[in-house]
Amino acid sequence: MKQFRLLIISLRPRHWVKNLFIFAGPFFSLKLFKLENFEKLGLGLFYWCLLTSAMYLFNDIVDRKEDLLHPEKKKRPLASGNMNILMAYLLFILLSFISVIFSIKLDFYFSLFIILYFLVNIIYSIYLKHIFLLDVMCISSGFVFRVLSGAVLINVGFSEWLLMCAFLLSLLLGFGKRQEELTSLEDIAGLHRKVLKEYDKGFLEKVPYVLVSSTIVCYMLYTVSQEAIRKFGSKNLIYTTPFVIYGLLRYVYIAYEKKKGADPTQVLFQDLPTLINIALWLLTTGLIIYIK
Repeated sequence: MKQFRLLIISLRPRHWVKNLFIFAGPFFSLKLFKLENFEKLGLGLFYWCLLTSAMYLFNDIVDRKEDLLHPEKKKRPLASGNMNILMAYLLFILLSFISVIFSIKLDFYFSLFIILYFLVNIIYSIYLKHIFLLDVMCISSGFVFRVLSGAVLINVGFSEWLLMCAFLLSLLLGFGKRQEELTSLEDIAGLHRKVLKEYDKGFLEKVPYVLVSSTIVCYMLYTVSQEAIRKFGSKNLIYTTPFVIYGLLRYVYIAYEKKKGADPTQVLFQDLPTLINIALWLLTTGLIIYIK
């Protein structure tokens, strides 16, 4: 029973919320609520959850020694030595195999993004996580793969502006994680993660302003684009921008001022203003684009 509980912790089910990015394309294509798409999208989400959990396992296996230097990560089942490493390897292989093979059966083009995510994360865990900037960009690519996979799964297009929004947002989350690591570990940061020797607080304090500004501009350009106006038959999408601005600035405040940016899902589930803001953005956006 203890091993099962440790296994669930290692699979990080609360991080499955990141996989909801596969619904972005269907949502903005006005096809999210079509019954014929439910099964495909549900299976797609399930396969993404299997694969992301597999990759968390693999990352914990590779990083188990370095994690001992982190005040929180050292409590992880593999780093603490409480979980059998052979079982972790076997489960990683099993979950990866199921996700890849069944995603191919579901949709070939969808499976390409699943496979790309798998390969990028393997290379990231072994090598790319040690390279300045590329480490965060690799993490961000996963969000782009999710968005594109959801769009191709039900054969809909997706705006390049929104794709850039997803990429820029994920970069903000990634650099927020590096900021927290550098701040909490201080002198031993480079021992925990070699690439942290390349980052400094001055650089990481400037990054959010660039990314927040770029994300807001990309989103606003999408809302007033001819593509969006023609598709939704309305110019009112621009009025959802305040929710985006608030959400981004709220995250920067939590990550960079309160030093809690290591786990974006923790921010999502524990920060009530963020939850309310996301709900209001979804509701307002849904009303504008779906209610004619």
